[in-house]
Amino acid sequence: MGRVTIQMIAESSGVSRGTVDRVLHNRPNVKPEVREHVLKTARQLGYISSPKSEHELVKRIGILFPGSGWFDANLRREWLRGVNDARRMIEPLGFTVDVIECETDLPNEFVDRITEMREQGIGGIALCVKNSPMIQRLILELTYSGIPVVTYNSDIPDSGRACFIGQDPYQSGRVAADLIVKMLKGQDEVLVVAGNLEIDGHKQRVQGFCDKCREAGISSYQITIIESFNEYLLTYEKVTEALEKQPRLSAIYMANENVVACTEAVSASKRTDRIMIVGNDLTAETKRLLAEGRIDFIIKQDIYWQGYQPVILLKNLILSPETPVEPISFTEISVVNSGNMG
Repeated sequence: MGRVTIQMIAESSGVSRGTVDRVLHNRPNVKPEVREHVLKTARQLGYISSPKSEHELVKRIGILFPGSGWFDANLRREWLRGVNDARRMIEPLGFTVDVIECETDLPNEFVDRITEMREQGIGGIALCVKNSPMIQRLILELTYSGIPVVTYNSDIPDSGRACFIGQDPYQSGRVAADLIVKMLKGQDEVLVVAGNLEIDGHKQRVQGFCDKCREAGISSYQITIIESFNEYLLTYEKVTEALEKQPRLSAIYMANENVVACTEAVSASKRTDRIMIVGNDLTAETKRLLAEGRIDFIIKQDIYWQGYQPVILLKNLILSPETPVEPISFTEISVVNSGNMG
C-alpha cells in the first residue's frame, strides 16, 4: 500500500474527511465511539502508531519564544512565572521543560531549533512565532509524527496545531476601536501602528479595529495603518510624520509594543490639540504613561496564563494523546486606565 491519506481513512471508516480531520487533530464534537473507530482504522492502515506505554513516553517539553524584543521585560517575567509554576506542577510526573529563546523572530531559526529538539527527543512543543508556510508545514509534520504543538500569544491558523492559547487579537482590536470611535467627531482621522502584519496577532488586531470602525460609520479614508516592526526609532519617525501630515489626526491605536515612542513623538510635535492614545499590554512603562495622562487606555492580556497553560496542556496530550482539545483558548481581555491599573 502507498502513502495512507485522510481520504483513505474516511472511506475505510465510513465517515467524512472532516470527521477524520477532527479526530486526528484532537478536536471536540465527535462521538466517543466514532472517535475510537476512526483511530482504530488509522492504526490498522498504519497512519498512526499504537499508543505508547508509560516507559516509552518522551516527557520533555520545549517552549520556544522569539528574541528581538518580542516580549517587554516585565511581560517576559510574568510569562516565565507562568512557565515555571507549570513546570513545578509536572516535574513530579517525570517531565522536564526546556525554555528556549531564539535570537530572532525569523521562522527559519525556529525550524532549526525544533529540528535539534526532535533529534534529541521531544514530547511536545509550544511556540510563539511569525506565521509562514515554512512553520505551517513544520507543525503539520510534527503533529502527524505524534508530537503535539501548541501556539501561544500569536497563532498559526490552519497548521494542525492542537490549540492556540492567548488573547483574542481580533476582539482586542474591536475593543480598542470601541473606545476611540466614541471620541471622534466629523472627519477626525485615526492612526493605527502595527508591529508586523506578518504576525497573525498583529494582523488580527488591526482587522478587528478596522471592522469595528466601519460598523460605527468611520470611513476607511479616515484610518491610516503603518508598520513599525516594534522598533523605537521607526515608530517615533512614522508617528511624527503622520502628526505633521494629518491635521485631522485625533487618535492613535498602538497595536505594537513601542507606546513610549508614540507618546514622545506626540509630546515633541507642534500639535496643540489633544491626541487620544490606546495601547496594548500593561507594563511598567505603560503604567507610568497612564499615571502621567500621556495615554488613555491599555488593552491588557493575561500573559501569565500564556506561560502556564501551554505546559499543562502539552503534559496532558503527551500522557493522553487522544484526549479532545478545544482548538482555541482565549484569555481574558480587560481595559485599564489610570484609575484601575492597580
